[in-house]
Amino acid sequence: MPKERRRIAHGIAQRLFAAEEALDIAAARIAELNAALPLARLEGRLAAAVGQEAYRSSAAAVLLVAQTREEIIITHAKLKQASDDIGLGATAYGDVFKPEEALSTVAPALRAA
Repeated sequence: MPKERRRIAHGIAQRLFAAEEALDIAAARIAELNAALPLARLEGRLAAAVGQEAYRSSAAAVLLVAQTREEIIITHAKLKQASDDIGLGATAYGDVFKPEEALSTVAPALRAA
């Protein structure tokens, strides 16, 4: 049974790491878009109001990704606790450096206004 649980945990860990990576890539791509929008406006010599709604919407997407990323970090910590609870103990599946405080304390500042 422990071998089967470890196999299942490994599958969950791989999916968790894929989700974490996808969120980081999404955050980076949205940030690239947010950087490009005002520069495109300047290059096109357009009024500041042109595309403002799109820029604001894209900027809001960054906050949503940050909030989603925070929830995945919390999920990571809860899965670690569940793993400990069922006796799997510490097993390194992903990144080598994992500060415990990063998994146990999440920035409360990442809340929508």
